[in-house]
Amino acid sequence: MVESSDRAGDEARIRELIEEWRLAVVAKDANALIRHYAPDVVVFDVVPPASFRGAAQYRENWQRWFDGMKGPLAFEMNDVQVVASGDVAYAHSVNRVVIGELDNVVRATVCFRRIDGDWRVAHEHASVPLTTDMDPDEKS
Repeated sequence: MVESSDRAGDEARIRELIEEWRLAVVAKDANALIRHYAPDVVVFDVVPPASFRGAAQYRENWQRWFDGMKGPLAFEMNDVQVVASGDVAYAHSVNRVVIGELDNVVRATVCFRRIDGDWRVAHEHASVPLTTDMDPDEKS
């Protein structure tokens, strides 16, 4: 039964980190945001370039994105699912990103590794749904 308790604690900690990350995005704080990533993170993103290796490069892209924004930013994470086991975990969610007049759905899968006693993002994959054959009112 200890394993179950540890798993619940790990999942709760990852949810805390996800919320800290979301708040850093809303605050447009690239430094606060990037501290959640492993130094050797691999990211597949929706914002060009499409992939990154390393937290330093990814931080630069976040800062460039924040600096280029016109208008306020809202970021909601919906249906967040977290699974943790041992030293690895994953989470996925369907997110709503609103920047000024633009309202987008972004799906995310995030893989975590326990590093030096806490969880860090080792891999992140974000995607946007294709809308060519979808009902315009369908958001996921």
